[in-house]
Amino acid sequence: MYRSNSAPLLAAAICCASAVLNHATAQSAQGAETLPPVVVDTTAKPAKKAAKSANKKKSVSQASQAAAPAPLPPPNGATALGTYNPALDLPGLDLPPGTTITTAGPVFGYQALSAFSSTKTATPIEQIPQSIQVIPRSVIEDQGNRSVTETLRNVSNVQGRNDLNIGNTELLQLKLRGFPAEQWLDGLNVTYNSGDRNSFANVERIEVLKGPSAILYGGGEGAPVGGAVNVISKLPTNQKFGEFGFTFGSHSYLQPYFDINQPISADGTVLFRVTGEYTTADSFIDVLEQERYSINPTLTFTNQTDTTVTIQGRKSRYEQQAYQGLPAVGTVAGDFRIDPYLYIGSPNIPKSYSEVEGVTVTADHRFDPVWSFNIKGRWSRTGFDQNSQATFVGAPYMGSEWEIVASEVKQEQEEFTINPNLQARFAAGPTRNTVLFGADYSRVTDRGHHYSDTYGNLYYIFGLAPPLTTVDLLNPSFPIPYVDPSPLTASEFAAFGDIDNLYVTKGAYGQIQTSLYDRVHLLAGLRAASIDVDYVNLMPQLTGSPAVVTTTRKTKVLPRVGAVIDVVDGVSVYASYSQGMRWAGFLAPPSGTLAPEESEQREAGVKFSLASNLSGTVAVFDIDRTNVPVVGIANTVFAKQQARGAEADIIWQPSKSWQILASYGFVEAEFADSLVYPEGNKLLAVPQHSGRLWVNYAFEEQMLRGWSVGAGIYAASGAYVDNANVWKTEPYFTVDAKIGYENEQFAATFNVKNLTDEFYFEPYPWFEGQVAPGADRQFYGTLAYKY
Repeated sequence: MYRSNSAPLLAAAICCASAVLNHATAQSAQGAETLPPVVVDTTAKPAKKAAKSANKKKSVSQASQAAAPAPLPPPNGATALGTYNPALDLPGLDLPPGTTITTAGPVFGYQALSAFSSTKTATPIEQIPQSIQVIPRSVIEDQGNRSVTETLRNVSNVQGRNDLNIGNTELLQLKLRGFPAEQWLDGLNVTYNSGDRNSFANVERIEVLKGPSAILYGGGEGAPVGGAVNVISKLPTNQKFGEFGFTFGSHSYLQPYFDINQPISADGTVLFRVTGEYTTADSFIDVLEQERYSINPTLTFTNQTDTTVTIQGRKSRYEQQAYQGLPAVGTVAGDFRIDPYLYIGSPNIPKSYSEVEGVTVTADHRFDPVWSFNIKGRWSRTGFDQNSQATFVGAPYMGSEWEIVASEVKQEQEEFTINPNLQARFAAGPTRNTVLFGADYSRVTDRGHHYSDTYGNLYYIFGLAPPLTTVDLLNPSFPIPYVDPSPLTASEFAAFGDIDNLYVTKGAYGQIQTSLYDRVHLLAGLRAASIDVDYVNLMPQLTGSPAVVTTTRKTKVLPRVGAVIDVVDGVSVYASYSQGMRWAGFLAPPSGTLAPEESEQREAGVKFSLASNLSGTVAVFDIDRTNVPVVGIANTVFAKQQARGAEADIIWQPSKSWQILASYGFVEAEFADSLVYPEGNKLLAVPQHSGRLWVNYAFEEQMLRGWSVGAGIYAASGAYVDNANVWKTEPYFTVDAKIGYENEQFAATFNVKNLTDEFYFEPYPWFEGQVAPGADRQFYGTLAYKY
């Protein structure tokens, strides 16, 4: 364990937030002005919600949604749920009948009408010059999604992290538009994405930002160069409600969960919400058993008019045997086939774990109709310990014999991030303007190692001698029990990594959004980004030599510009340009100074939101990525990569009963310049074509009211398993279906995943040359009680 100076800084942030709340309460008592209200049209509420209002019953059909909008427009949209919430600060936005106000923004069926992540201001999606896709809670629940990766299949050109993976042999496994990307939580970086990353108990929505998003974001290893997925948490509201349920399904899957929202004070100034779930399950893969939990308490203090202070806690843990995938030969290549559900390694291997605990404090204050302020800070401690006994190459040594190694990858991190923002919103002549000034600071300590027992195969790993210990995967036997490798326990000890890193990133930025005559929407911003990374390689100390220190030091101004032009009502065209910068990775770096990885993106497209309730984005993009680490066993080479493509994300809701979601992505992600791979080689684990179609129908007939049915298909072309483009998976598709019933107090759904029981493989990011089988046909049922 180690200590940092983050705790006093976080305490200072809490004190600052409390002072702001006290000042705001006094100011509110003197009668502060309010901004124009959000216009909420409730003249045609859905029949079920209207009935609830008539009976004066309160429910949360989407878990954190505050029932139907009030019969009369609220005094101000930003206070519609009993707290001041900048995500709802949307003056003048007309909402369709039946719109639901959530703590993350208004949602009309499957269509989110605004987004906060891309600009850090509440902005209608059609005014953002970027392809930003939002997956609201309604989609997650209708599809019965079991993981974030499954949910992300609704968005074009996104490949999520494989659900079987618990550890981190690749730092970034999430891919957007062909390039690795970050996953954030509530707009702040979460290094390594530890804990139960698939928990939905506390998820309100997921916002996907495609391409470099460096102007407003930093933290951890730097500003995103490939894009980001921002998971947005549920927040307390001023209504009392709760939900208790459990999901059961194939492979002994059992998941009880709860969501309790309870105002603490009678006047609604202190609000509390807590969510949690526990999951236990076997797997379609031999040996694997998982156990995970997540609990998320949230406390909000508000004066209800212009100030809110929210404290979010988080504790989560995920345990499962580390899964290393299968080699390409014997699965997608070669003249023999191994058991696709084989677990390579001792069946008695101990479970690996990934865990996180932390607290986030957010303070929002509106000074007057023009100026508002926000500050967010987070402290967290994360860690994981991954134990494996596996192959590490895609081809056998000979026949069906593979050499094996035992490995332990163990790391611990402590992270502190703080991010203040000052916003001004004003009109000037024919323009409406929003100006944002902000800064961020992040400090992460990262201590870990990768130790191995190579069982006498070390010389073979470096191509110097044949292996001494092999396993025939056609007749697998693993007689050597797993023991954590160390110089004292290993038959042949090897250290492939032993690090003690410090990442400090800082940034200051300014952004302006201008709408001219409500038809031309301009965005421009600059960020002065500073990245300061000390990579300390302790491995030489194992042989008595001093540690090797590599640094990344750079400060650069990163631009972002874009424009949206409303061609006709409901149809607009847009174009944008942006840059990103992050550190260049830490595997086998040289000593000295290392330049950071950088990227730039050009994007153009069409956005539409038509009266027929047809909405979406069609885009083309071009991304260049430079100084990309291409990691070998003994060294790191830096390359240039590029991605070109097109995509479409569409939602059609022709009536209250129908919701149709469709997406399609095409991407060519390849090496542009490399000393290792030829120019034009495709990047691994990126399908050229992928897409999703989902259709949901809710019955409105009196006899069937409350029932709904849905079905969908996901398809993807084959993807390369290695950067050398030797092996490639086959195209595949899966079909899902559901039937559900819901009334005011009870909900039940039944889902089938991979209805046709398709068999397929996907690239698996262990080392290069591994694949994993797709999940078999699985059944899930969910029962829930609400009050």
